[in-house]
Amino acid sequence: YDKALQMYEKALQIRLITIGEQHLDTANTYSNMGSAYFGIGDYDKALQMYEKALVIMLATLGEQHANTATTYGNIGTAYLREGKYDK
Repeated sequence: YDKALQMYEKALQIRLITIGEQHLDTANTYSNMGSAYFGIGDYDKALQMYEKALVIMLATLGEQHANTATTYGNIGTAYLREGKYDK
């Protein structure tokens, strides 16, 4: 996961420079990073990444899109893993 996170971070930096924060590809990179953090059990960091992805997806795709729904699901799963059942 460490190598994957390094590559995602590199991709994120390139995307932020070339296409900016509010682009779907940037959101997908945040989501991928969230999944990597989830895989190593860093649920707080995973949530941060998923939430960044969600903000962009809501702005670019809207509430009623399958990718937005997937991101909501990822956030929910991370909360469950953290034991935050009230979220």
